[in-house]
Amino acid sequence: MTGKRKVLGKNNEETRSCFTWNLEMERVLADVLRDQRNLGNKGDGGWKRSALNAAAVVLPTSFNVNVTSNNVKNRIKLWRSWYGVVSDILSQSGFDWDGTKHMIIVENENAWNEYCTLHKSTKLFRFKVLQNWDDIVDLCAKDRVIGHGAKTAIDADETMSRETNEVEFMGLGATATIDLEEPNSNTKGKGQVQLFLAHILTRERWEKKKE
Repeated sequence: MTGKRKVLGKNNEETRSCFTWNLEMERVLADVLRDQRNLGNKGDGGWKRSALNAAAVVLPTSFNVNVTSNNVKNRIKLWRSWYGVVSDILSQSGFDWDGTKHMIIVENENAWNEYCTLHKSTKLFRFKVLQNWDDIVDLCAKDRVIGHGAKTAIDADETMSRETNEVEFMGLGATATIDLEEPNSNTKGKGQVQLFLAHILTRERWEKKKE
């Protein structure tokens, strides 16, 4: 979805633009998730809600966007889908990964054609560029369930299309939508401290990268 649409606001003339995640946002998200993993907020069942909330706090501060924990959750699902499809392709003979172009190298066209005959939807990834592939591998490799994987490449692209409408530009002063779990006051306090620490750590790392 592209373009602008009118929404109620000051003088009923405010607009907001919808757009997809960009590479910079994905890299910041990856940094937040690594920090959260180090804090123990990722288990066998996946990322804890506190990890998703932490990312939903940091991203608006860095990019002036409104991001919810569900936006973060869906982006991680998309990464897992991509990882499943691409890792299956790379496990076959005749294919490799180009770390400079960030895409699959097909060393044997016959092997590729045969593979696509059996997995028709994978042809979508023939020239697909994944600049954050290293982050995807780091954060998703251990999550994959053998026999389940990423469903299909078409599922992955459909998920990506839905993501287009999930992040909206809000201008300066935007805040994240947070869904904190509150089983008790101690847990709530601990979650807020982790969110604050994640924000500080990621903000410092982002500022250093910009320098």
